[in-house]
This record gives sequence, structure tokens and C-alpha cells, in this order.
Amino acid sequence: MQRLYSKIFIAILCTAFVFGCKSAPKQTVDTPSGPGQISVNSVTWMIERLDTSIWNGTLKGSGEMFISFFINYEGSFNTSDVQKLLVDSPVDMWVLNSSQLEKITEIDDKAKIASVKRLQCGEGTGSVALGKWKFTLTDKNGNKYEQVLDITGFEKKAQDKTDEAKAEEESLSSAQTAPEEIKMIVPQAASKNEIAALAVPVIKSVSKDSDSIEIFFSVNDERVKNGYFWFDVPGEKYYKDSGSMIDASGKPVNGCRVFSKDGKECRYILRKDDSNSEWFDKIEACFFVVSDTNRVSSPWEERNRTVSAKAEVK
Repeated sequence: MQRLYSKIFIAILCTAFVFGCKSAPKQTVDTPSGPGQISVNSVTWMIERLDTSIWNGTLKGSGEMFISFFINYEGSFNTSDVQKLLVDSPVDMWVLNSSQLEKITEIDDKAKIASVKRLQCGEGTGSVALGKWKFTLTDKNGNKYEQVLDITGFEKKAQDKTDEAKAEEESLSSAQTAPEEIKMIVPQAASKNEIAALAVPVIKSVSKDSDSIEIFFSVNDERVKNGYFWFDVPGEKYYKDSGSMIDASGKPVNGCRVFSKDGKECRYILRKDDSNSEWFDKIEACFFVVSDTNRVSSPWEERNRTVSAKAEVK
């Protein structure tokens, strides 16, 4: 009899255990999974003042100040894999979804650079706040890439950043300082916390024949240290011709022409040759870009206060 009771008791326990297992809630896994992951290495930036005719989208008023971000990634980058891009500056904030990003992002899968082009900054004619900006990219998996960008007005070399970090650490240990006033880059400065952007160059006329494109232009800002022309070719990226480059002393670079910085009319000629014959006849527009650095480099490596003028090529 005792054995019978024991068997019944064991059977009841086993039944309870089985039903308990079946009714136990499933545990949820909180880690990201599935397609859509984007692997980001780093983000750089560039401030521009633009002739508003360059921007084909909707503008806030007559804003001229823009900031672009250049995302260095691994593997592939597709805007459809992005859930949200959040950019938070000391005064502005942008929250962009994948469809919004698709309209303003250029992807160079060879160089592994995704360029988020020209977010309009500030009110009125615009202003770019200097200081700490937070860049947060979230993909459809929920994976996040975050980087705090020190928008100082200049892209800095690695050694510059190391030296400044050391100096900052030493100063913090010696004394407390009052919070700094936010500085702005604006089209025209009107107060002590504002830094004037470079004057927009002017393209006065453009003419084209079968063998050359002739452009008359002017630059009226002594702070300008170089300039170059881009040519818009449908279905292709902008092709840069360095024929207008000058260095900080006003001397031609690589045997190229020099231009005046005091408002006088200057001339630039692009001649058709073997290096541009594939795209010369397809050109629809030209852009003239100037900046306050003497480096000859790609646009995302240029420093701040880069400005552009645009004209059609007919």
C-alpha cells in the first residue's frame, strides 16, 4: 500500500512538472538580430556656405549655412537599413528616417564613404554652432553607432587633437573656468560670439564650345586660400578640375592658374583633352568652391567656411 501511495505521489509531481514546463512564458532576447546591420568606423564633417540655388530641396527661408557628414563604413551601406539618424548640436537637432536620408545621401562603395549632404543650420540666413555635436546612427536591428564630434570650425589632424587633449587635461587640473559662450559661424558677423563665413564667390558668365569651357568669376575675400571648380555630369559624381588652385601665398599649385582675391574679374578655362574627353560633352553645370585652407584635397577633407557658387553650362 505504501508503495502504491508513493507511485501516485510521484505521478502527480511529474504531471505538475510537465504542465509547468508547457505554461512557462518564453524568454525574450533583447540583443539585435536579423538583417540591416551597418558597421561604421568613423564620421567626419564639413561646414559650407552655399549659393542656395545649389540645393534642390526645400529650404528654411533664405538659409545659407550647411553642415555635411561623411560616414566611413565597412561592408556595405544602404539607407534602407537605417532606422534613424539623430544629429544633436548645441542649438539644432535633426531626426532623419531612411526615406529622408535616401534623398540627401551619396554612397561611394569603393571609398566606403556615405555622405549625408548639407543639413541646413540655424534660422534666417543660418548659423552653425561650434562645440560638441552628437551623431547617433541606429540601424533596423537596433544597433547604434555614436560619436561626439568637436565642431571647432576646423578639421584637425590627429596630432593636433592629441596636443589639445593634453593641454585641456592640464588646464582642468589647475583651475575651474566659467562656461564658454557658444560661438557661431554665420554669413555676416554682428556680435562677438559670431565668426563670419567666407564671402560667396561669383560666377559672372560661362560659355562653351566644342573644345573648351570659359568661365569669368570673382572672389572678394582676402581670407580665401584656394579654390577649385567642379563640373556636374548627369549620372556621375562631380568631377573636380584643380586648374584654379592657389596656395596660401597666392602662388599657383602644380603649374595651375592663380586668381585674384580683391573682387577683380578673373578667367578660368577648361580645355577638352584625353583626361576629360569622356565627360566633357556631358557637363551641365559648374561649381566654384573656395576655402580658407591651402590644402589640395577631397571635399570632406576641406576645413570650415567652404563656400560654393553654381552656374549652368550651355
